Amino acid sequence: MFSPLTSLALLLSVASVPQGPSEPPPASEAALPGEAPAAADAATPTEPVPAQEATPTSGVIPPQRIDDVAVPYPEAERTAGREGEVVLRLTIDEHGAVTESEVVRSAGPAFDEAIRTASLAFRFEPARVDGEVVACQIELVHTFRLDAPPDAPQQPPPAEATAEAPVPGTGAATETQPPADSKGLETTVSGRTEAERMRQSAEAVKVISTRRAKARAGDLGQVLASQEGVEVRRTGGLGSTALFSLNGLTDDQIRFFLDGVPLDLAGYPFGVANVPVNLVDSVQLYRGVVPVRYGADALGGAVNLTSAPLEDGLHGAASLQGGAFGTFRLTLGGSYKPGSDGFFARAHFFADTTDNDYSVDTEAADAHGSVVPVTVRRFHDGYQALGGGLEAGYSGLAWADRITLRAFGSTHDKELQHNLVMSGAPYGEARYGASALGAQLLYEKALAPRVHMDVLAGYGWQQTEFVDVSEWVYDWFGNQVYLGGAGEITDNSPADQTVWQQAVYGRANVAWDVAKTQQLRLAVAPTLTMRTGEERRRVSPDDPDPLSADRSILSFVTGLEYEVDLLDEALEVIVFGKDYVYAGRAQEPAETGGWRNKDRELHRLGGGAALRFRLSEPVYLKASYERATRLPRADEVFGNGVLINENLDLEPEQSHNLNVGVATVPLRTRLGAFRGELNGFARLADNLILLAGRDRDWSYQNVYAARVLGVEGAAGWSSPGGLFSFDANATFQDLRNDSDQGTFGAFEGQRLPNRPWFFANATARMSLRALATAEDELSPFWSTRYVHGFFRNWGGLGAVDSKEAIDAQLVQAAGVGYRVRRGGLTVGLTAELENVTDARVFDFFGVERPGRAGWLKGTLEY
Repeated sequence: MFSPLTSLALLLSVASVPQGPSEPPPASEAALPGEAPAAADAATPTEPVPAQEATPTSGVIPPQRIDDVAVPYPEAERTAGREGEVVLRLTIDEHGAVTESEVVRSAGPAFDEAIRTASLAFRFEPARVDGEVVACQIELVHTFRLDAPPDAPQQPPPAEATAEAPVPGTGAATETQPPADSKGLETTVSGRTEAERMRQSAEAVKVISTRRAKARAGDLGQVLASQEGVEVRRTGGLGSTALFSLNGLTDDQIRFFLDGVPLDLAGYPFGVANVPVNLVDSVQLYRGVVPVRYGADALGGAVNLTSAPLEDGLHGAASLQGGAFGTFRLTLGGSYKPGSDGFFARAHFFADTTDNDYSVDTEAADAHGSVVPVTVRRFHDGYQALGGGLEAGYSGLAWADRITLRAFGSTHDKELQHNLVMSGAPYGEARYGASALGAQLLYEKALAPRVHMDVLAGYGWQQTEFVDVSEWVYDWFGNQVYLGGAGEITDNSPADQTVWQQAVYGRANVAWDVAKTQQLRLAVAPTLTMRTGEERRRVSPDDPDPLSADRSILSFVTGLEYEVDLLDEALEVIVFGKDYVYAGRAQEPAETGGWRNKDRELHRLGGGAALRFRLSEPVYLKASYERATRLPRADEVFGNGVLINENLDLEPEQSHNLNVGVATVPLRTRLGAFRGELNGFARLADNLILLAGRDRDWSYQNVYAARVLGVEGAAGWSSPGGLFSFDANATFQDLRNDSDQGTFGAFEGQRLPNRPWFFANATARMSLRALATAEDELSPFWSTRYVHGFFRNWGGLGAVDSKEAIDAQLVQAAGVGYRVRRGGLTVGLTAELENVTDARVFDFFGVERPGRAGWLKGTLEY
């Protein structure tokens, strides 16, 4: 179903042309009884469907066919004397090309495939709303009809017959947009889809649909890692710590959202990589330039996860995945919306569990005490998570266009098995976890015909626990070897701590349509974060508990943005400015006892611009720039009281971010549909925050400046009829230290260590439809990822043959999915094999990722 249509969609019925009895074909052109039609291999195309005879909805003009593509009459059906009528749902883009074709009503596999394949080559005069071309959907009736023998009486066409009479002398296939009285059939014309609008806007954004990914076994981290410019590196399997990078900038330098709400305040404190992919409809990647509507500080961009749009009626979905390493993942979701206005509700639930007991290669002592290479199974690396959310609201009220209340809760627990490079003795009991609760209220209202406002207010509570109190020393076989000092990770300093964090946040956006082609937007976003905690295993009960101090951070981000379309919308320009205010409050133990205050206040300005210029149909040029600022986070400022000390003197990170790219809409040819995109980017960053120190003295510091220059490209091809598709992308990024002072001044000009600088992805898929039923699909697929080798430390240190390095890696996955639809119910089953060649895979030096793994995943949608 074409779910992402905008809420401004306009429905109109297309009236049929009045029909009378058809005139019999001339005898000289009629096929004789028992004789093959004159053109049995192809049906003569009809003329383009005429504009509707009825008065259209004001300002709305439906699409009209302008091609001469012939639709073949299936030979087996013609020989058997069978006729049929197929109803298709066509998705037509703003250039009149058919981007999707779905069988709504079947006449049998042969008829369905003939028209569906041909329809992908149809061309239309695009639909228009108030004179502007728009993407749309239509439902189109296509009739396969054999000529009657010359002596047979001619019957008038049925109620849903086409506007054109069958062409004499052939087995004719004709089509039309359905008439107004066709039950359930109507043309839907809309403003362009949100994804298409964003892709063609001046914003530096890429929209990723998760439709295919929901059927696969991969998680959201793998979906993101398959995109150009994106790295998702992990310290193990499911639930492990993940490092996300976008165009060379990493982790907290990128902001994460769920429907515009900060992700950690929306019920997912365990990070974006572990969010269940089946609860996400699409992902928006903002590269280096973040729109003011998010009201957020970000150094290198943002990632916004979007939920599926609410549809009328009752809908539900479920997925269950199981497979290697004791892994099971369950998601449930449902929504209810009686009509276009009024009450609506939605709920979701997820549960994950895994043992992560895959095999790894390491070193262990043998019976004689000698250290030898061994292959063992991980034994203390389990992960469990569960959570859910409820949403309810009303739309179309006198005092609110839409008001929504959301509540959520989640919890996760992760066992810890080793240090950063998987060396030394493993851990057998240390663990950490977090729980989150919260609520949000969203209010939307049109204040005037040209002024719209949306206001979000929310509260989030989070509890994080870290426990490291074991006195046992474990070996890699999971055995307790001997008693040592308490604390496996904390070096004989046991930790049993809880940190409580509360956040009160808000965001208000006001948009004013100054004129038809101009818009002014204002966004304000305050956030207050408060933290305290408790350490239950202090060295001395009389010592002050550093976690118990009251700490808070107040940030206030304001943005003003102006957008204008020029040159008959060939040029779109966005100019914006941002204001950042930061106030940190903390207490630290005083040497004379008690506490002393340690506060910090900051103020920064930023801004930028973006443009999109249509060079020629269908090629676009996009460029964008932002002077970006990222304020320090609570974890960086306050530390964790055990391994990481606080640093209230942290300065914000800042960067000049530039993007330049060229993209094209799908180019449809006789050889199939081609698509491509090429982008260059630059990131010139200062005061980058890094965890630095040694032994027990670690803290976050502003330690260096960096320069990132890169290029990324993506290309794809789909065969005529959509039987085969292939997509590939590649990224080259040159990350260099750009500072001659400070901690890393000696390494000026050298490539940053422990960062991949070249990687590529490819995916191939086959789509076989109508195999057992009219609405089924068998989809074999294959994907691969290549990461070039890189050094763990600075390239200037030591001889080349002695450097610690992660070798080049090529990882492949393959599988097959089957999906069948019956009425409103869709059932799918996918079998997948990850890491087909069982390659040794490392994201970080020494930390081995899972090897070959098999998965089975079932999905159900209603």
